[in-house]
Amino acid sequence: MTNLVASLYRQIELENAAKQESRFPLMVRRIDTPMPDRLDKHPAGLYLIGRRSSLSRSGGFSVLNTVARLLGHEDIKSTPWHLIRYYEMNLLRSALAECYAPATANKMLSIVRSVLGQAWKLGMMGTDAYKRAVAVPAVPGTRLPAGRSLEPKEIRALFEACAEAGPQAARDAALLAILLGCGLRGTDAARLDLEHLDRTEATLRVIGKGHHERIAPMSAGVRTALDAWLVARGDAPGPLLCAMTGKGNRIIRRRLHTESIRLIVKRRARQAGIRSCTPHDLRRTFITSLLDQRNGARSARS
Repeated sequence: MTNLVASLYRQIELENAAKQESRFPLMVRRIDTPMPDRLDKHPAGLYLIGRRSSLSRSGGFSVLNTVARLLGHEDIKSTPWHLIRYYEMNLLRSALAECYAPATANKMLSIVRSVLGQAWKLGMMGTDAYKRAVAVPAVPGTRLPAGRSLEPKEIRALFEACAEAGPQAARDAALLAILLGCGLRGTDAARLDLEHLDRTEATLRVIGKGHHERIAPMSAGVRTALDAWLVARGDAPGPLLCAMTGKGNRIIRRRLHTESIRLIVKRRARQAGIRSCTPHDLRRTFITSLLDQRNGARSARS
């Protein structure tokens, strides 16, 4: 785990080389205090080590690097997180409220509060200073949710774009079927292994957000798409949805990355001639369909 965080830290040199000036320079008190070299004694490093997934670590790393620069420091490693007080937190809140949607700003503030909590647990920050710093209020306001639900004709066009021969088309159709038919997130689909598929019961065992496990039933359409993909994939253990090489002609036993799933959906939408969409839009379409069915059933009963 420490090596994973250390690899994130090594990204700082690359990012600093191409770094642009911050849009929101804060007039904060410059604090030049050396930080511990060991990651397990560094509040931000300890926070990242505690994240359960590489995606969570990468996201937290990006947020903390942004916050460090807003506070006038070079990067995560050089920022004395244990000396941040209510003054800096309040200025940070104002800058985030100006430049980000409320939900994003509050998520970033929450991550910083967690880092300060690690500093307190390490004995690097007093209880009074910690409680005052994290007492900065949340950014008020809401935004309409991003994304959209797909129309039935758009869904048909997506699957028609996967109608050509070859393993890549079969895999992409299976991916679309899982996202649309089971309501999975892109990260959920990336985590699927062959052992999570129960073809007898027609279910998928999904390890979702927060490592919560659930059973997702599959419709006949999802089963058909998966069966076609498994003919090409075979029954070897490993990721259910595999990466491709050689222009999509050769299957390799490597898990699809979440970003790869996003690009697949985007490419198929472009080929289908529909508006661009994301894996979360397909999940939204699934949820919208469930709500429509529930409301229809209620109307029928009343």
